[in-house]
Amino acid sequence: MSLMKCFFHSADMDGHASGALVKMFNPECELIGINYGDTFPWGDAIGNTVFMVDFSLQPFYKMLRLNEQCDLVWIDHHKTAIEDYHNECDKDGFVIKGIQEEGLGACALVWRYFRGDDPPPTFIKLLAEYDVWKHEDPRTLPFQYGLRMYKTYPVYNMELWENLFDIDFVYKIINDGSLILKYRKEEDEKYVKACSFELEFKGLKCIAVNKMLTNSMIFDSVWDNSKYDAMLTFGYRKGKWTVSLYTDKEGIDVSEIAHEMGGGGHKQAAGFQLDDISEIIGQLPTAKAMGLRWR
Repeated sequence: MSLMKCFFHSADMDGHASGALVKMFNPECELIGINYGDTFPWGDAIGNTVFMVDFSLQPFYKMLRLNEQCDLVWIDHHKTAIEDYHNECDKDGFVIKGIQEEGLGACALVWRYFRGDDPPPTFIKLLAEYDVWKHEDPRTLPFQYGLRMYKTYPVYNMELWENLFDIDFVYKIINDGSLILKYRKEEDEKYVKACSFELEFKGLKCIAVNKMLTNSMIFDSVWDNSKYDAMLTFGYRKGKWTVSLYTDKEGIDVSEIAHEMGGGGHKQAAGFQLDDISEIIGQLPTAKAMGLRWR
């Protein structure tokens, strides 16, 4: 008997929201979180209906294999994965069902997949805009940081996502998030001024910091795109080094560098993994003096 599985990006709110929406519209679906560097459980996919949202397997030939082994619906907005897909599609003429489109957060694409042109609820709008750096709505950042107070992992807390259709609850989160955001900015400024350093990577002059579970906002107090080309964070996770690149500088596409390194992402934010961080940090003559270790 065919089952329904949903693999969602486990590392951020856009992925959590995407998985939660799939579950709302398909209550029988089993949610499975996945992140880059995780081993894909092929046995959970073979012969089943599989949603993959805000995520793709790398290298892309694994997506082709997955599409052959299950009834796949792929909903994603990552530039490099979509480019890989179109390169294969143009060559072989195959199609993967779903929506693959840049410029919108994945959760907004999932909403569109199930609800067509119906306007998305406020929480989906704000999460989707945060994930593609559209922060013009003053509610976007406070909502993102307020929601981080809650256990958003949809495998264990679908009740939270159902409650977010209540606009009063959304505004409570926004109000709480305004205070959290102010504190976060203060802490980020102290951390990056104490721990950041400069390096050159793939021809880009970068401001870098050894920290995971963060984003480009950590560099707000020191970022100067007339002085630097990109921001770089790195950290050790599950036997590999995870490297993230960010930029807002015209003419630079960090997704191309990430793709060259075996990863991917967006033009302004992308990432990849390494076995040996000395490929990046080893070029610093003071690395050992700074107390950095690598394998």
